[in-house]
Amino acid sequence: MPTIVLMRAASSTFSSPNMDKQCNKTISLNGDTLPGATVSQRIIIVIDKMDIACNGDKLLIYDGKQEQASLLNQDETTQCGTKKYYLRTSRSNTVIIEFVSNNDGKVGSGFIINVAVNFPVPTCSRLDNLYKCRNNYCISNIFNCDDRNWCGDDTQLYVCR
Repeated sequence: MPTIVLMRAASSTFSSPNMDKQCNKTISLNGDTLPGATVSQRIIIVIDKMDIACNGDKLLIYDGKQEQASLLNQDETTQCGTKKYYLRTSRSNTVIIEFVSNNDGKVGSGFIINVAVNFPVPTCSRLDNLYKCRNNYCISNIFNCDDRNWCGDDTQLYVCR
């Protein structure tokens, strides 16, 4: 069974390192709303590392409801394999992360997902320790200038302070 690690703060990390070869399970982190995520806030999902065997194993990420229309990573190439990518909820302040595995014997080393809160505002106050992205979303300054695309438009990589 994969290991799920949750860190509670302004962000969380979900991971499944060293997947068990006998995994035939569906793991759901259903309705995990980050602390302080209000109606106007959205969830940022950064797939930091992914090594999931295709043809049966997959990672599904939903915006608010666990239904096909709410699936954020609809492209099958983002559900397994080794791709790094960025997602942001557009309809809700809730993200549902589901890992599905079969027992075909093909395994990868798992995945690491970083999750944080982001929200649209007219200005981002430096007094509130916020950084305004070019796409007019704000992120916490603690995320500015690290190696992840928290803005979704790579803003913080070009304008680091």
